[in-house]
Amino acid sequence: MRRFRRGVGRGALVVVFILLVMAWSVPALAAGTYGGRLRMAYGLEASSLDPHLGRSGGDGYYWKQMYDNLVGADALLVAQPYLSLAESWEIPDPKTIVFKLRKGVVFHDGTEFNAEAVKFNIERVLDPAVGATPRASFTVIDKVEVAGPLLVKFHLKEPWGAGMSMLADRGGTMNSPTAVKKLGKEYGFQVSGTGPFKLAEYVSGSQCRMVKNDKYWGKSKAGDKLPYLDEVTLKIIPDEAVLSAALSAGEIDLAFAPSKDVDKFSADPKFTVKVFQGASIGHLLAFNSKKSPMDNVNLRRAVAYAVNAEAINKSVFFGKGIVAKSGMWPVGCWVYDDTVPRPTYNLEKAKEFLAKGGQPKGFSMDVITWQSSTMVPATEMLKAQLAQIGINLNVQTYVVGPATEKFFSGKEAPLFSSSWSRYPEPDWIASLCYKSKAYYNPGNDNPELDKLIAEGAATYDLAKRKAIYRKVNEIVLSEVYFLPTIYGVYYATAAKPVQGLDTLFSWDAKMVMHELWLKK
Repeated sequence: MRRFRRGVGRGALVVVFILLVMAWSVPALAAGTYGGRLRMAYGLEASSLDPHLGRSGGDGYYWKQMYDNLVGADALLVAQPYLSLAESWEIPDPKTIVFKLRKGVVFHDGTEFNAEAVKFNIERVLDPAVGATPRASFTVIDKVEVAGPLLVKFHLKEPWGAGMSMLADRGGTMNSPTAVKKLGKEYGFQVSGTGPFKLAEYVSGSQCRMVKNDKYWGKSKAGDKLPYLDEVTLKIIPDEAVLSAALSAGEIDLAFAPSKDVDKFSADPKFTVKVFQGASIGHLLAFNSKKSPMDNVNLRRAVAYAVNAEAINKSVFFGKGIVAKSGMWPVGCWVYDDTVPRPTYNLEKAKEFLAKGGQPKGFSMDVITWQSSTMVPATEMLKAQLAQIGINLNVQTYVVGPATEKFFSGKEAPLFSSSWSRYPEPDWIASLCYKSKAYYNPGNDNPELDKLIAEGAATYDLAKRKAIYRKVNEIVLSEVYFLPTIYGVYYATAAKPVQGLDTLFSWDAKMVMHELWLKK
């Protein structure tokens, strides 16, 4: 019987440490001070506070404060029992995982957390009628067995090398079965998890207020009961100028500094700035290869070669982003590989592919994007760049949730100009974006990709997995299904009283408030 307490194992941890380029240090074992209210700001409204059903990567800034995962992971995406609702786990054979659950944990509504709750949540993710966002990565689970009040067995269809990492993301979050059944469709904004903060109120377009969960089970590495803060208010401020002014004026305590203001805040002694390289895909193009005219691979390549990422970075991101040299796994992810061939700016090649695609004089098509201070100007720049080779873009702009739904579910346009969250576990993007019929796959069905994705998810050996995902990258970039242009860099900016910032970033670059505290 193999003990499995650290995700992908010691070998993987060594590789991750070598490859991961991050700007945080190991959390100190210093004790914090209890009390206080933290005011943070973020630009996107939540599509849902329910992790299973949320469609936007930005939802993580909300639900990560209120939920725990069956398997929790540290900043390096290494599964850690001290962060998990499962206090230990074992893999007696490659197709079985046994979880021993933490005793005495309760959901915010008072419901007991136990094996039945785990079974309910995993089966909810697997139920096609629910429409859970992470379902495609969880279909490897054949059956969830309640083996005791605090003992759960996952029976798998095949080995699941990606399992611990996937359980550390939205699919492994635990919702109160009582609340889900009672509230139905209303649950999305009346959620009940087991996390350090409880939902107090959500005001659409304004704020999400969360208060301390006095019954929280978690402790800091110093042994302190968490959380330190009494309250966290997440203010929704989509306008970067307004956000920057509010941060400068002391109206908020914590936010990502807009690219144009990074230097100003870095030089101001009243603030602390924490940097995360490769924190996201700052800008990308997603293609629907079944919708004309992007059903022609040569026309997709023409678009790809016409995009000047350097210009987008300089103009939209003020030179603070990283021009993408690989695929959807950015700098800092263990699977990142900048030797994979991919289209880069070359107008002559763009014109060649237009001719090969039978449209030498260009064409018109719709592109969907969403309202933000970066997506709108990036898409306008994209429109101007493609116009140089005769491609006319009709830009359709929505808020982020509807934009995502219209492109991926509604199939309403052949092209999507967007951004993407950082997912260092490659199966997240591979299964949810590239696998046939996955939620974030607009129509790019490819049997060869399906085979590689299944192989990558089932493989436990890290070096073999990396080789598999290199092949995945080669196909995706050659066929031009998804094309990142900019990798994001986050500049988390906090007023000096905010402490514990070494614990601020989760493995996916989302902010977590569990161990932050205010110096009085």
